[in-house]
Amino acid sequence: MSREKLAELRPEIPSALLDNTKSIEHFQNEVLRPIIKFQHDFIVAYFEQNTTFQSLRKENKTLGDFLAKVQAFIGNQPNIKHQLIGSIIGMLTDSELETFWSDSTAHNKRIHQMICQRVADTFFAD
Repeated sequence: MSREKLAELRPEIPSALLDNTKSIEHFQNEVLRPIIKFQHDFIVAYFEQNTTFQSLRKENKTLGDFLAKVQAFIGNQPNIKHQLIGSIIGMLTDSELETFWSDSTAHNKRIHQMICQRVADTFFAD
């Protein structure tokens, strides 16, 4: 399959497409968010099999508390963080990769934040 066909697999998120946004926000909303949504089942399965993560799910009184624990968990384990970011980068088209590499530090930070939020939102209610 051509890398360009990857874009066709992504879900549309109309609420993410905002006018008058910075180019980095535009890339986040038009490219990264749909990829992360597409990879949702993978992300959930990744954390469901992680026994250390499962212990974090206990005794969280608020979503904010749990989100902070998820951010610390992922942030303190570079292996996990890089695998998750790689699962998103691997879904970029060639032209999107060029944009990503132009400011990879900022894009990695945004990917990390979005994944943490998705994980917290998914697992907090369980």
